[in-house]
Amino acid sequence: MRLRRWVSALAAGVVAAGTLTALTSPVAGADPQDCPELYVLAIPGTWEKSADAQIRGMLAYPTTGLGSETQTQLVGYNATAFPWEDGGSIYGESKAQAVANTEGLAIAMTKRCPGTKIALIGYSQGADAAGDVAADIGTGHGAIAPAKFAGAVLISDPRRSKSDALIGPSLSGEGNGGPRQGGFGWVKNRTFTICEPDDQYCNVPRDYYVSRIAGYLAETSDPNPDQVAQYQLEAVAIVGELITQGGPGALVDELSNEKARAQIVAFNRFLQSGSHGSYADFEVQPGVTALQWAQNYLAGLA
Repeated sequence: MRLRRWVSALAAGVVAAGTLTALTSPVAGADPQDCPELYVLAIPGTWEKSADAQIRGMLAYPTTGLGSETQTQLVGYNATAFPWEDGGSIYGESKAQAVANTEGLAIAMTKRCPGTKIALIGYSQGADAAGDVAADIGTGHGAIAPAKFAGAVLISDPRRSKSDALIGPSLSGEGNGGPRQGGFGWVKNRTFTICEPDDQYCNVPRDYYVSRIAGYLAETSDPNPDQVAQYQLEAVAIVGELITQGGPGALVDELSNEKARAQIVAFNRFLQSGSHGSYADFEVQPGVTALQWAQNYLAGLA
């Protein structure tokens, strides 16, 4: 009887020890405790870079108040358009740096925290870069798998397409850099674009060929090798539409002083209008501004 009680006690101790070990030992493959549910990468627009890694400018409001389970991160890059700026680079090179830095941050986070999902928000040149990253992810060429991608908000995307998921009033034009051929693939229903109708960066009339050519040249000033075929298609589209509109002579007419001057005047009016910087007041839904919508969307992803 004494032996039986001793064996029973020993067995109970073993079970208790095993239970304690199971409760206190880390689970294999679990994320570190400081891993967020959502990692929001904010890519600022041209001239909105921050030396202290603080998110300022257009993206400051949409990236605040997202909840304790969300971590936000400013994507640092040159954010310039001209090489003669202080430490600047041409637009295409600057955007390529934004794409590479965004992908690097996304890869680092998903390696350290496999359960964390990635979200993107970008404005202007930053939206251009964020859109390219989302398009690569959605078509299977990205830094992370589509399953790791939570969503994106693109504000004033120079490569906005009519086929993109638009928040706000319908638009007749497209981005002045030309659409992304193939769109966003598997993540199309998670990637949203916002464009103020008078903002010619994201809504240039299709017959403003000088503006489209300027946008094309900016995009190809340091082309992304993964998208060379897309750039070629946009060039073919511009020339093809010109010829369709009026034969080979249309290209000469479009680039004539009178026609080009009219588009330059229209672009200057756009710059003076402040439309590109009006997203804090631009309502995409009754009583909801573009920046409020962006914040609400990101807050709902975690």
